[in-house]
Amino acid sequence: MQKTYYVLLFVLLLSAAAKAQTGWVTQKLDETVSVKFPTTPQKITKNGGDSYSVKGKDSIQYVAAVVDFAAATHMDANALAEMVDKPEFAEGLKQGFTEKKLNYSFGDMTVDKWKTYNIYNITGTENTNKSKLFTHMLFVGTKMYILSCMVPASLNTKLNEVFLSSADLLK
Repeated sequence: MQKTYYVLLFVLLLSAAAKAQTGWVTQKLDETVSVKFPTTPQKITKNGGDSYSVKGKDSIQYVAAVVDFAAATHMDANALAEMVDKPEFAEGLKQGFTEKKLNYSFGDMTVDKWKTYNIYNITGTENTNKSKLFTHMLFVGTKMYILSCMVPASLNTKLNEVFLSSADLLK
């Protein structure tokens, strides 16, 4: 009987997770990468770059941006390709990111592979209101795709994982 209960609970949770992503909107960030948002995002163009943003009914903020990293850092594309696999690159990336978010406490940056590309992950807590910031930085060629999700401190959700794992390679 207990086994049946666990199987039923698993099926119920699985269907709830599937339903959570149903209806999400796929947004092309450029010709290479797309990502899913809970609703149609607002496009913001600033300093020659595009970003997309949605604030959900539950106050979760979803943001995706594209940066030509080589152009922004005045770095040669070949030099960038050689650097992205080195631990020093991850440390420099973390330092540059955290210097812009002074009111946050960040954990270690982790580096994973997404398809064959490097993805840098970092999580921080806002020091005043204790909201959580989850960020993935994906490098494809000279482009850096930044996916960030701000979750209020009082909210326990997995929607940030749905968003951060929704990136798709278009070509």
